[in-house]
Amino acid sequence: MSAVSEKSLALVGHGAAAREWLEAVAELPELRLAGGVDPDSARRAALEARGVPAFASVPELVRALGAPDVAILCTPPALRLETAEPLLRAGTDLLIEPPLATVPDDADRIAALAERLDRMALTAGRFRGEPALFTAAARIAGGAIGRLCAFEVALAHKRDVDDWRGDPALSGGGAWLELGSDALDVAERLAGPVRRLRMLESAATQRAEVEDEVRLETDHGDGLRGTLRLSWNDSPSRPLARCIGDRGELAIGWARTQLAREDGAREILPGVRDSHAAHLGVLQDFLRERRSRERSIDPGAQTLAWLHAGYRSLTSGRYEIA
Repeated sequence: MSAVSEKSLALVGHGAAAREWLEAVAELPELRLAGGVDPDSARRAALEARGVPAFASVPELVRALGAPDVAILCTPPALRLETAEPLLRAGTDLLIEPPLATVPDDADRIAALAERLDRMALTAGRFRGEPALFTAAARIAGGAIGRLCAFEVALAHKRDVDDWRGDPALSGGGAWLELGSDALDVAERLAGPVRRLRMLESAATQRAEVEDEVRLETDHGDGLRGTLRLSWNDSPSRPLARCIGDRGELAIGWARTQLAREDGAREILPGVRDSHAAHLGVLQDFLRERRSRERSIDPGAQTLAWLHAGYRSLTSGRYEIA
């Protein structure tokens, strides 16, 4: 008999993001996919063909199956509050694709409700537990490249804005809103807390109502600044992050991490986990925290405040704080 009892899982929203979670769930005997929710009839039919009950809304699922133990929310961000609230009230713990919501008020309501009901509402962070970043941060702190003077984070994913992502009423924003949470996680792991930021460039080359490329600058104090480059138009080719010190450089790549010192010494370290391993790791961390019942503070609401600060800065032309 397994030492960990099986938990029922509902997957809410069955677009592209859901596929990676389904692959991760399949590797965890602790989880049983009990049902799915999607307003699209074709997606529901695809789920039912796999033997998984599918419903058009969260209330329908809860009425038919009861409250699942856990749920992963992959809906468009504007729908997060309306799907999170009934699940939290029913007694379900939530893992939520970033961003937590599109506006800070909705994010605060989700966080407050989860705290009041002693439930989890954790925003998934692919890079928050990334081993390669922990190793890089430790090397930087240990002086491997001297004093960290500057860094760059680059995130890119091919996205077609002909779907809901191009509709600001559903997405709430573009590349910055979707990828900014991960970019900020990387920046803060390497350089410490962001103190202020500003958006330097924003482009909509796909002619959508939301941005598909952005460049921002983060200020971490003591003269340390970073550059974030986010795009929906490129594939991830350049290193995830480059850290420039006064005695060397650290390039954190997808296949490997390279440390180059000013004395000519080179060192190769493990690179960033692939997407499948990262999703599996996030899910395992979520389940461990759920078992421990020791609730950490979810960064989702604070991160969303930083995302909005970035948009404000594009209008003000100044650095903004969350």
